[in-house]
Amino acid sequence: IWNLPGRIRAGQTPDPMVSNYDFFPTILDYLGVPMPSDGAKRPGRSYAPFLRGQSPAWRNRLYFEYEYVRGIRTDNLKYVERTKKWPSELWDLEADPGEKKNVIDDPKHQKQLAELRRDMHGFFQRFGAPDIEDWQRTTKQKLQTYKRKDGTVGP
Repeated sequence: IWNLPGRIRAGQTPDPMVSNYDFFPTILDYLGVPMPSDGAKRPGRSYAPFLRGQSPAWRNRLYFEYEYVRGIRTDNLKYVERTKKWPSELWDLEADPGEKKNVIDDPKHQKQLAELRRDMHGFFQRFGAPDIEDWQRTTKQKLQTYKRKDGTVGP
């Protein structure tokens, strides 16, 4: 996305985790344009200091949502929460980078799972997101399903 000869080196990418939520505040910050003061609550934070070669304090957390899914990703964990109709997942990315073993029911991960849930729910509440169970009433997206080999239908 970024290319500014003489200011941003070709191939330079920030070290921190950044998301699409961060792009709007970053581009405004990098251009020296203040955030709109229209009172809207907007997620995201500027990573422009990294593009300027600085090393600001940064907490590596990504939040995401689509259709009936919300999630949070840290350096070593990824929690994917779905509506009640579908199973949720917790992945230990350090021990299992290929995401082959869902550890959501593993007693060793329950404290981390509780923290991730609190953090993620707090994030979406701060920005006025509706309850995840209301996703079909608040979007025009259509749930994509497919038929599995065992004959069941799922996302």
